[in-house]
Amino acid sequence: MAEAIESVLAQTERDWELVLVDNNASEETKEVISKYTHLFPEKIRSILEPDQGVCSARNKGITESKGRYIALLDDDDIMYPERLAIQKSSLAQFPNAILSFGLIDVISSDSKNVIQNKKECSYFSFFSESIKKIKDLRGLKFPDPLPSSVLFKKQEANNIGLFDIHYNPCFLEETDFYFRLSQVGDFINVGQSITRFRMPSQDFLRKKRFDILKKYRLILNQDYFFSKIIKFLKEKDLLDNPSIQKDLKRMRARWLREISFDFLAIPGGEKFARLLLLRAIRECPSDLKSLKHLIRSFGPFPARVRRYQSQQVYEEGIPPEITEDFLLGLFSGNHHCPFCESSSSSFDKSGNDPCPSKQNQSRNDPS
Repeated sequence: MAEAIESVLAQTERDWELVLVDNNASEETKEVISKYTHLFPEKIRSILEPDQGVCSARNKGITESKGRYIALLDDDDIMYPERLAIQKSSLAQFPNAILSFGLIDVISSDSKNVIQNKKECSYFSFFSESIKKIKDLRGLKFPDPLPSSVLFKKQEANNIGLFDIHYNPCFLEETDFYFRLSQVGDFINVGQSITRFRMPSQDFLRKKRFDILKKYRLILNQDYFFSKIIKFLKEKDLLDNPSIQKDLKRMRARWLREISFDFLAIPGGEKFARLLLLRAIRECPSDLKSLKHLIRSFGPFPARVRRYQSQQVYEEGIPPEITEDFLLGLFSGNHHCPFCESSSSSFDKSGNDPCPSKQNQSRNDPS
């Protein structure tokens, strides 16, 4: 975290404030926060957000900030000195622009090695790939940049209701935010590296995977986001368009297939994987990838572990909430879940529907 704060202090743009959000931070992190707030009380302040989750933390920081623009920075990333000046200038040049983003340089967890220069990062890239035809033709074209590379106008973010807390603790919150924000203004790519993105250490990933990422909640988040897309297409009177329906089938097939990977290296998980893969095949029979993984699901368990273990980013077992009925209902466009009601208060204020069904709510292919 200290490196992230130092990179803010080094900015050539001097008109800024740094709001550090303590979202149940560790004692070590609290010590760093205390050090810098005492050294630079006129520029750096800390606020507490006890509700665990990326959305709650970011909303608290945005709400408490005093400036016209908001630049996000995760505590393990590093800004280049010209970042704020470049992005502020880019928004000033284009009156219709409400968000500016840039490229990133990927560095090792110890900061010693540059792994990739000028990477155009997409947090949820397969979503963008899945809806390519829809977004090009129907107004769903928006980038999905790394949060630590974006700067946006605070008022416009407030107008759309900030981050949707249904996505707490994490997963898809940025994609949803960009999706809604892109409907009211333009995004500008400055075309150069403005942030160094630090690859997480194995210890960090292990803790995050087992303490934060839960299979049931992440699948629900994906289903919730799909329902928002359906609602958007209904409002545009596009849902019954044959080309749109074809692209939605392609999207569902890919998402069902990739969720199946979560189960293929878990004892007893093959029946859930096969259910998802059969659904994917029915949605898009021409996509042979789903058939390939279905065939592999009948192979010996040790072989599946070797091939799919890297996909197991969540708890090892199958949560009791995940049933065949639950998986059969995914991506119908009628989302409902136990988290919608608990999220509803923040959405009533912004006018967003926390559960679209009440009105009618990154994965890679293993080679």
